[in-house]
Amino acid sequence: MKKKSLFDLALLIRYLGIGLVATGVHYLVFLALIATRFTDPLLASICGGIVGASVSFIGNRELCFTAIGTRRFQPIRFALVALATNIGNGLGLWFLIKSNLSPIISQAVVTLTLTAVGFIAHRFWTFNHADITSASRTP
Repeated sequence: MKKKSLFDLALLIRYLGIGLVATGVHYLVFLALIATRFTDPLLASICGGIVGASVSFIGNRELCFTAIGTRRFQPIRFALVALATNIGNGLGLWFLIKSNLSPIISQAVVTLTLTAVGFIAHRFWTFNHADITSASRTP
């Protein structure tokens, strides 16, 4: 059992490292687009988010949650988890701020919570070794 815990801890550390790199790429794209006045801040953030999410997907797929079998549905599942965590971020932040918690503490709580949820979702669903193909088949 101890070996499994160490394996999961190593996965979590890699996941957090890839997340750090992806966040850095997001901010670099955002800052580059703002500094060059290529676009407005909202579109720059969206572009940075897309590039950062792509880095996260590729990094997690190749370095963290490597799969043996088919990976056909992984991009769709990744996008769904990313969408859910972004919605969760907005709702969680709104709720905690409305509850009179400071915005900085609120963001920290939401980030920690959604990082854990994202890790679990990616570990056991997004990058699971078996794709969901049986649901579309009829017996």
